[in-house]
Amino acid sequence: MFTEGQAVSLTDILTSKEVRSARQTKFQAAYPDQVICAVKLNIPGNVKTNAAIVNIFVDGWHNILATLNQDGYHVQHTVQYRELATGPEGFIIVDGSLSVVKKVMIELETHLPLGRLFDIDVMTQGNATQLSRQALGFSARKCLVCEQDAKVCAKTQAHTYPEILAVIEHRYQQHFHATDWDQTHAVNFAQKGLLYEVSLNPKPGLVDPASTGAHHDMDVFTFIDSSLALGPYFNTAYQAGFNFNEADLTQLFAQLRQHGMEAETAMFTATNGVNTHKGAIFSLGILLGATGYCYRHQLTTLTHLQATVKAMLATLITTDFQGLTTKATLTAGEQQFLKYQVTGIRGEAAAGYPTVFGLALPQLQKTTGTLPQRLLDTLMYIAGNTRDSNLIKRAGELEILTEMHAWTQQYFDLGGSKTAEGMAFLHQLDDQFKERNLSLGGSADLLILTIYTGLLTTMI
Repeated sequence: MFTEGQAVSLTDILTSKEVRSARQTKFQAAYPDQVICAVKLNIPGNVKTNAAIVNIFVDGWHNILATLNQDGYHVQHTVQYRELATGPEGFIIVDGSLSVVKKVMIELETHLPLGRLFDIDVMTQGNATQLSRQALGFSARKCLVCEQDAKVCAKTQAHTYPEILAVIEHRYQQHFHATDWDQTHAVNFAQKGLLYEVSLNPKPGLVDPASTGAHHDMDVFTFIDSSLALGPYFNTAYQAGFNFNEADLTQLFAQLRQHGMEAETAMFTATNGVNTHKGAIFSLGILLGATGYCYRHQLTTLTHLQATVKAMLATLITTDFQGLTTKATLTAGEQQFLKYQVTGIRGEAAAGYPTVFGLALPQLQKTTGTLPQRLLDTLMYIAGNTRDSNLIKRAGELEILTEMHAWTQQYFDLGGSKTAEGMAFLHQLDDQFKERNLSLGGSADLLILTIYTGLLTTMI
């Protein structure tokens, strides 16, 4: 796996080092009061980049940013990593003490599943000299193979090149295939997303085990029947992505759309004509297709999943919203686009589900408590930070979004799902939604996608 790709020469590596050093000096001058973290990999051999190597870097890059965020460090600036022939690399500029940030990076290099492949230089303008691990109370970097001092093993050439690569590949397989992106797990996660969402209680205006919410034509059993009926479609969507071999990923979306129409028929048959999961059919089909494609190509990170979705839906907006003024019959989404210029779930999907990947998943990762508490808090966070098309449709005005923002702010001010006051407010809000015939159907669909991706990445 790690020998496939373009080989680079010693001259290439030295040239890249000079360019990186110049960029480093530039950042030190531009951010004199911040700490500069230069992130790169130590990959043995003369192949320094391929899909697997980029996977390792992207996974570590996001772990670094997430750790800094969780530990309360303010990331002043990130220079998007570059995929060079000499290996991926990037810079992070962060507020904080040089020694403290260095300790955080050493911990990551030590404890991340593939952290020992990372080389993170930490510096400031006034201190370009690297702080040593020993000076900060850490032991020397350990060898990948035998756990001894890595420098000693390198100097004595204690291990052969194939031996080192075998260890790296074993750890790679352990880490990335532990994320369970295979078909059986992915389909299971999709159905869990549907069932976890409908099981939550209370949810403003939505169906749950205790209430039909503002949806009088369905109940929790309707949702269960629908969820089970969609199993074959989820398998088909994943297989479509896994088996797709063309360069143009929009063709994969065209296939999934046809399968989605067939899934809608299966849903309506199971529910006696009730629309329970039309939005989820659209979005989960996209994500399952993208998951199958990414798994086949060993691109099992959220960055790759999101990029695949964007490539699949590159023409969606121009295609779907073209010539609406001449159409005889418009969907609710098309009507909202013409009236408010709200692109709804199509816009969300075409942008690579930024609400899911950029807002909901980080929020889910921060949540604590039982799984229902974490998911309720994540749902309300989504509702307060998105333009829920179902809510707009039922309210008949965009001003409802301002109200929703205020309601979610009050919910979290009261402590959210983990306080009696927060839960009492949520019950009151549910009653108000029922009285006004309002529903957070769009937010519920985004929660389903968040659950799915959260299960893929073991956040749940």
